Amino acid sequence: MNPMQAFDFSGKSVLVTGGSDGIGYGVARAFLAAGASVSITGTREAGAYEQDFSGLGFIRLDVSDAASVAALAGQFAALDVLVNCVGTVLYKGQEFERAGFARVLEINLTGVMDVCAQLQPALAARRGAIINLDSVVAEQAARNNPAYSASKIGLKHLNKVLAIKWGRQGIRVNGIGPGFVPTKLTANQAGNHDAVAARLPLGRIGTPEDIAGVALFLASPLAGYVTGQSLLVDGGLTLLGAL
Repeated sequence: MNPMQAFDFSGKSVLVTGGSDGIGYGVARAFLAAGASVSITGTREAGAYEQDFSGLGFIRLDVSDAASVAALAGQFAALDVLVNCVGTVLYKGQEFERAGFARVLEINLTGVMDVCAQLQPALAARRGAIINLDSVVAEQAARNNPAYSASKIGLKHLNKVLAIKWGRQGIRVNGIGPGFVPTKLTANQAGNHDAVAARLPLGRIGTPEDIAGVALFLASPLAGYVTGQSLLVDGGLTLLGAL
């Protein structure tokens, strides 16, 4: 196969949950540029976002609501690629409290599992690929975010289980572990971007496009024999020790 042809997603259907902003938006735009028919989800109405959604289908979705996820699945008889970028994090010690801890897991882990399970028939129809965004905290725990850390290591192992369970249906399940990429979720911990970049072996912070490139690879035929894996895309952050 011509490697360049592997990244032609013309005629393919792609769904990016959490694609209304940040990394998810970058991933959605990359698949759209590669020729795919792309739908994204967000928790608000489309008009409430600043991003340009032209060319993208928009679906309002709350992954913590089972009825909302079921309605989403009803819109897809067949699906080539599912990328779960949806997620949340709480700061100021909220994740050490029961309600905060439960809320983060409900979205980051239970909600993602529900989306995968509900869309499994559509993915099986196309022998599709699932890509779930975990995090560098699946390797090195974030000391102030117990729920976020627990959800992401849980998601990493969930990918392995689903890869085993659904592999004979042709469904590949992999993860991406982003490092520091400035988004709304990381705004409270960003500090000085130059200072963060100076610590990293590659000397710069990440971008949504860095993550999108790996998503395109994992969804492509070039990764046709890759499943149950998580690729760190962190600029070397996890080489430096505790987060």
